[in-house]
Amino acid sequence: MCVSILLYADDIVLFAPSVTAIQCLLEVYERELDNIDMLINAKKSYCIRIGPRFKFDCHPLVTNDNRELKWCGSICYITSATVFRCSVSHNKQATYRAFNATFGKVGRAASAEVMIQLFNSKCLSILYYGIDVCPLTSTQINSLQFVVNSCYRKFL
Repeated sequence: MCVSILLYADDIVLFAPSVTAIQCLLEVYERELDNIDMLINAKKSYCIRIGPRFKFDCHPLVTNDNRELKWCGSICYITSATVFRCSVSHNKQATYRAFNATFGKVGRAASAEVMIQLFNSKCLSILYYGIDVCPLTSTQINSLQFVVNSCYRKFL
């Protein structure tokens, strides 16, 4: 069985064994999007290579209307490497931003219970976004727990 497309919320990931295959998959995907009057946003779309040749330059991928998709070393949740790896650094940074924004507005005026409830409802979803589909190492799990603990310490 081959999984070529993963959908998660408003994110879409296309997988293929080669650059040629991903270009073909991209064309099929664009035809399907055209059926529902949608387009790929080339400015927000990126390509990443995973495998033993991940450091080699790749031929650019081009949309049906000749917009080029950029190749990069990492995308919010995926890091270019010899094997598929997820990154949690984007989740952690976004969680700290959300926590600091919330804490900055409420500050010490709210009780610890209210702050915990705000953190749990507003920040944890950001921290845990997408990780249910990513294979995480124990180090990554510990780093996520560190974020929770360090935020809790601010208002306890």
